[in-house]
Amino acid sequence: MWIKKGHLSTPGALLTGVALLAGGMLSAFTHLSTLRLKIKEWVGTSEASRYEVEKGMLDETAAHLLTGSLLCAFDVASLVIGMNVSVTKEGHLYGFWAALSAAISSYVLVIFIFLIPRLYSAYVEINDVSPDLNGFAGRKRSNR
Repeated sequence: MWIKKGHLSTPGALLTGVALLAGGMLSAFTHLSTLRLKIKEWVGTSEASRYEVEKGMLDETAAHLLTGSLLCAFDVASLVIGMNVSVTKEGHLYGFWAALSAAISSYVLVIFIFLIPRLYSAYVEINDVSPDLNGFAGRKRSNR
């Protein structure tokens, strides 16, 4: 984007979206940390736990959520700085700040896309959702 002289035509909309996404990721992290605490209460002090895999899934997902939230904060900062130093008369963000913001936003989007199945998988495993309803169980079609 920087080399090809690209620009962001509506940086304000991207700023709003990134800020909302940061809030959503932090809210999901809060929920996961509460869920993780609840699992710890269920297990108690016993060493063998039926929830070891789920705890690992929650820990990894929580780390991704916090990383995504931090990147959203960096993205917001780059957008705000860029909107104050490199904006055209039409309000388009260009140059280094546009490229930096586009790169961070793209990476945050990738993290978000990877998190959705992880969050759903954690929900399915911890809540013992029926295999007929969880979306993960494959069915063999009968040849009738």
